[in-house]
Amino acid sequence: MTARDRGLQPERTTLAWQRTGLSAAVVAVLELRSGIGAGSLFDVVAGCCALVVVVLTWVAGRRPGVNRRLLPLTAWATVATAFLVTVRLLWTAK
Repeated sequence: MTARDRGLQPERTTLAWQRTGLSAAVVAVLELRSGIGAGSLFDVVAGCCALVVVVLTWVAGRRPGVNRRLLPLTAWATVATAFLVTVRLLWTAK
């Protein structure tokens, strides 16, 4: 049996943070564009929450040692974004 190469774990973690940040950046751009265009406070606030996720993931990707401290903040910002998007979708579905 071959031993696992533990040198790849930090690289995989960095790539995961980058993917998360890219996804959040797309959401932020779409939400801010929609919010500013339609004058929707929910969309603007959701876009700002997504921007917080982008910043946190960018910092986490650059400094691998702070991942554990940034994970709860990133999770809360992601949940806030999802909540606001869901409220906005339910609000407009009426």
